[in-house]
Amino acid sequence: MSRNNHQRVPAWAFWVIGAVSFLAVSLLIMAVMLGVRAGQQQLDMQRRQQVGIASQQAIDFRAEGNLEAALDAYQRVLVLDPGNKTAVEGISNLLQMAAARTPNPTTPNPVAQGATQQNPNVSTPNASSAITATQTNVSAAAAPTKPELAGLLRAAQTDFDAGRWQEALNQLLSIRQIDASYMADKLDTLIFKAYVNLANEKDNEDHLEEALALYNQALTLRADDPEAKRESDLIGKYLDAQDSEGADWPHAVDLLKTLYAEEPDYRDVTDRLHAALIGYGDDLTDKNKGCLAAEQYTAAIAMVVTPGLIAKRDQAQTLCDSGQTTDAITATHTTSVTTSSGTVTATEASVEATPIETAVSTDPGEKPTAGRILYSAQDLAGHSRIMAQAVVGGAATMLREDAAQPALRADGQRLVFRNTRTDMSGLSTVDPATGLLLRFTEFAEDTLPSWSAQGNRIAFASNRDGDRRWRVYVIWAEANSEATKLDFGQSPEWNPTQDQLAYSGCDTSGNRCGIWTMSGSGSNHAPLTTVQSDDRPTWSPDGRFVAFMSNGRDGNPEIYQVEVSTGQVVRLTDSPAIDGLPTISPDGQSVAFISNRDGAWKLWTVPITGGPATLLAPINGDLGNWLEQDIQWVD
Repeated sequence: MSRNNHQRVPAWAFWVIGAVSFLAVSLLIMAVMLGVRAGQQQLDMQRRQQVGIASQQAIDFRAEGNLEAALDAYQRVLVLDPGNKTAVEGISNLLQMAAARTPNPTTPNPVAQGATQQNPNVSTPNASSAITATQTNVSAAAAPTKPELAGLLRAAQTDFDAGRWQEALNQLLSIRQIDASYMADKLDTLIFKAYVNLANEKDNEDHLEEALALYNQALTLRADDPEAKRESDLIGKYLDAQDSEGADWPHAVDLLKTLYAEEPDYRDVTDRLHAALIGYGDDLTDKNKGCLAAEQYTAAIAMVVTPGLIAKRDQAQTLCDSGQTTDAITATHTTSVTTSSGTVTATEASVEATPIETAVSTDPGEKPTAGRILYSAQDLAGHSRIMAQAVVGGAATMLREDAAQPALRADGQRLVFRNTRTDMSGLSTVDPATGLLLRFTEFAEDTLPSWSAQGNRIAFASNRDGDRRWRVYVIWAEANSEATKLDFGQSPEWNPTQDQLAYSGCDTSGNRCGIWTMSGSGSNHAPLTTVQSDDRPTWSPDGRFVAFMSNGRDGNPEIYQVEVSTGQVVRLTDSPAIDGLPTISPDGQSVAFISNRDGAWKLWTVPITGGPATLLAPINGDLGNWLEQDIQWVD
């Protein structure tokens, strides 16, 4: 036998090489497709959020009588969602509304009207000019008499009785804009009912973003109306779950479970929850988390068994039993899912994280795995937004527009923030579940809010007084609450375990500046640090440590922590760039902060006892004046 025959590759080897190559190419194509799909889902989620925001703004502006601003908001809806029925109707109604408000109306601009009907995007300049001209005529004309207002009210009542909610609402808002005191109680009742009925109409047409905006507008008139609150809550949770599917499966599943428990027949919640459990299970399987995946599949099986589902559960359970899974499970809890065949109880992991005492290792370079970072930043137009960034990764999501300096209450039920909308300056709060908005203060100078441990008071800093000196104030968490001055100082932060504030201040003579503490009533002042530039204190959950930033200790802004009982200060970062705005993780093991150390603003973390910094995620947007922003690490 020749040497060539000895070196000849067996034929079966070619088949093996070909099969492996085909499998590798298939996996690569699948990975690319999944990445594109995830990116598209994220873009669709952001687009729907922006459509909802612009629709809400249009309704707000229209209620205020600012027709041009309402028109601009509807234009943004059409840019994001060409052919949006609500925006098209809204632009047409704005022109009718402007004409109805003119006692001696001029001839409508046929070019503007024709363009609006054919292509709302093209008609913008003419429509805006028509509205501006109409408003000018209204301002110059004599105010309508009571008989004329009575005629407008009768016309609105006719539209209302006929179920023409949008037309009725336009008329009613016009009357209120002309004379807010005319038949005020009746007008408010009709406007509220028109908002609710129009919201119900949009809900039935599956225009959920518009329906939610209308329900929320109704709630500004009657905040305690149970039906409007219920519908707003259901739609809000449903849209949030819809946006989270594929991007944040745990959040989507939690929301859908809540909806399923409250209203199992609401829309397609049953089918959507079933699909979400499977989708979450598939995602966990791909991440080699077999035990958690098996639990999701088990919960889906408890609802309805579909082809292949049991096989998926068994495969995940095999992976779990093999001990090769990367699951990290905390204490479990039992949940019950009621189905048509009875109540099925399943044990589920409360969170996907390691136990609290070991969730974040102090070993160098290990990355935290639990919670979210809330931060404020500016979009390309310079508008402030509050974003939420999951610590485990993924794209940041927007929580609130025209907002900065987030502070989420410990129970997660209220978000207080600095409102940057020009007509809503001051501190506002919103219920993330319902979208209910309350205004706490009305001074643009009020900054950096912080919740008390009981969640019933808010501390903040302001230079609202005539001498423009910074002071710490406290208010009750109520609309338009009266502020109480505590002391000169800035950046107050409430101790999460007791009635004690940390803040940047000095003694009564203006000396010994640094981080100080005092009670919530402004007594028991005590120094914690002694460097004047120490600022932005933030407590650890157990109250043992306070992290802060300072540019007066090592020549540039760095992050430090001080042990409250001993006063010992430990430097946590060491970079020639800016390291600032610290916040401590809910388990007390890590400190997150913002830094431009690699040329762009990003979120970083460092162990609270010191060690190398680890990159978490980039900042979505620009920080502008970074000292006007804030961040918070929440569960």
